[in-house]
Amino acid sequence: MNKNLILLWQGQLVSQLGMQAYSIAMMFWLMENTGSSVLMGFILTLSILPNIFFGPIAGVIADRFSRKNIIIVTDLTRGVAVLILSIMIFCEFGSQFFIVMLFATVSVINGISRAFFQPAIDAFIPDLVATEQLSKTVAFFQSSTQCSAIVGQAMGGLLYRALGAPILLFIDAISYFISAFSESFIKSDFKKRKSISGITNKYKQHKVDLAEGLRYVKSCKGMYQTMFFASSINFFIAPIMLLLPFYVTEQLLEEAQWYGFLLAAMAIGSVLGYWISATINVQGNRKTIVMFVSMILFSCSLMLLSQSVSSKIALFSLFMSGLSLGVFNLQATTLFQNNTPTELRGRVMSLLMTISGGLLPLGLMVGGGLGAVTHNNTQFIFGFCALGIAIITILSSLNSKMRSYILNPASEWLRPQPFS
Repeated sequence: MNKNLILLWQGQLVSQLGMQAYSIAMMFWLMENTGSSVLMGFILTLSILPNIFFGPIAGVIADRFSRKNIIIVTDLTRGVAVLILSIMIFCEFGSQFFIVMLFATVSVINGISRAFFQPAIDAFIPDLVATEQLSKTVAFFQSSTQCSAIVGQAMGGLLYRALGAPILLFIDAISYFISAFSESFIKSDFKKRKSISGITNKYKQHKVDLAEGLRYVKSCKGMYQTMFFASSINFFIAPIMLLLPFYVTEQLLEEAQWYGFLLAAMAIGSVLGYWISATINVQGNRKTIVMFVSMILFSCSLMLLSQSVSSKIALFSLFMSGLSLGVFNLQATTLFQNNTPTELRGRVMSLLMTISGGLLPLGLMVGGGLGAVTHNNTQFIFGFCALGIAIITILSSLNSKMRSYILNPASEWLRPQPFS
């Protein structure tokens, strides 16, 4: 692995650790101080909605401007926002309602930053590595950040009880600053495209760039369908992640640290899944089998989770869920990255993020609504989500266009002339 990849990797490793601290601090602070799954779902939705609104714009920017600079600026923005939130809670500045509004505001800021960050980094990594090494590089990045997440998740619940929300949020803020510092040393050979003068001309060029990305995706038969399938999984995962704290305290009858343990088990499984997926190097029809079978295994694991009242079985279920999801995610991510030209990769990956972002709020709203109606009956809700994943996987496996894209992701795309 070259120096640039190491710098990017170590920055993401640290920020991932802080991100888990923020997630646990926010979820448990809201649960303990409000007890409302609807409010928790609403604030999580606020962090996702920017992906929908800014996704297409972010993809164009990731292809037009320096991806390195985008990553650094978004990390710094998130660090400042979380640091302010940490100070406000620590100083007990304002009422509970005020703190909830701060969480909502920071969630929006984080969401906007992530909307620009994710397509930039997804498009940046293939620029720093040879094509034949991309699969293993992505697996290394994903598995190592998951290892960092494991530490954060396993310790997060314990640290929340020992230190409280303000300290965990402070850790998150510092992690973003460290990440931005590390990324600033990356050497990038990015060549900025010729600047266009005039607001009207820039707007027209943006429309051309956006249409160009959509045209490419449309030219790849079955690519849209594959994107929707990969993204639809998020709709069913959202209620499970939202209600997992209630599952821990009400179905398993465990303390807060078990929330971190369960997330860590899923992360460990995901690490193993990424490396298994990178090692097997499947092609052709076997690739379709691996992708669809991994989702069926994911569904079965979640169904086992939904019916369990044993902490050990819950750990095993989420471990298997992470493993199967890791196998699928690596196959899907590299499928899109490998078969998209670098000058279009930001737009394609942002479109994928936009579709995913559009389905996540729906999943959170459904999860929050079901939680309110059923008094957080996680056994029913988790089972419903597991069944939904199984059904959509079976239907997708019967889609000939999707199978065709996975088997042969070729495109008849021809680059249009730039706007002038």
